[in-house]
Amino acid sequence: MICQIRKRTEPEDIAYSLYLYFLGLSLRNTSKAVSRFIKRSHTAIRDWIQKYKPEMLSSRKIRITEFIIDETIIKVGSEYIWLWIAIEDDNREILQISISKKRNMFVAERFILNLVKRYGEHPVSTDMERYMVSTGLQVLETAPSHPFQI
Repeated sequence: MICQIRKRTEPEDIAYSLYLYFLGLSLRNTSKAVSRFIKRSHTAIRDWIQKYKPEMLSSRKIRITEFIIDETIIKVGSEYIWLWIAIEDDNREILQISISKKRNMFVAERFILNLVKRYGEHPVSTDMERYMVSTGLQVLETAPSHPFQI
């Protein structure tokens, strides 16, 4: 009977492999680079990436002061769908994108609650009004109307 003993990879070797991958090396090049220390295939490195999700490894936190939310209708084939987007006010980074077939309060509330669940409570700006999302949507202030508006 042939018995094979399974050798686990050290956490330091996994961390170094993931570090090389996130620096920009491909899976195969990362496998070649760590082959001096350990023999692991590119699929093993890919499995590590799946196991230790990139969101968990990223130490970069987005500093959010306010959400800006907008929606627009787009035509996809013969159907019209609504595209919802949330961006961060200061650096204009996209926080969340969603699509829906309808535009109503239920869709908007679900979009905002998912946003709050992920990033916490912050003021929300839409077309002409500013809201605070905490216990519910309440109007904080209304933006002045455009001077050229009739």
